[in-house]
Amino acid sequence: MRDQLPIRTARRKTRQQERERLGIAVPLCVLCVQDHHTAGGHHDAQLTAPLCKMHHQEMHEQLLRAGIPLGYEPDVNRRVALALRAAAVYDRARADAMDRWASLLEDSPKRGTANE
Repeated sequence: MRDQLPIRTARRKTRQQERERLGIAVPLCVLCVQDHHTAGGHHDAQLTAPLCKMHHQEMHEQLLRAGIPLGYEPDVNRRVALALRAAAVYDRARADAMDRWASLLEDSPKRGTANE
C-alpha cells in the first residue's frame, strides 16, 4: 500500500523517534511489562513498579553496577540497608525522568502568549 501522506508520515516518525530518544513516548506493551521489585525482590517482595522489559533489564544492570546483591540476605539490618540502596537506584532514575519532563515543559512554547 502506498503512503498517501508521506511528508506527514515522515514528520510523525521523526517526532516519535525524538520522544523515544528522550524516553517519554515508548508505548507500553502488555506482553513485555514486568513487575520490577524496586527494593530488590529478596529484600522486599511487595514493593514493585511496572517496567517494560528493556527498562527492567536496565534497572537490574544499574543495581549490579552499584554493587547491590539481589540474593537473599539473612541479616535483617543488612537486608533493609540493601533494600534502601536498591530503592535509591530506582528513585534516582525516576528523578532523572522528572528532570527531563521539567526541561521539556520549560523548553516548549508557552500557551496563551503572543507567540502563538
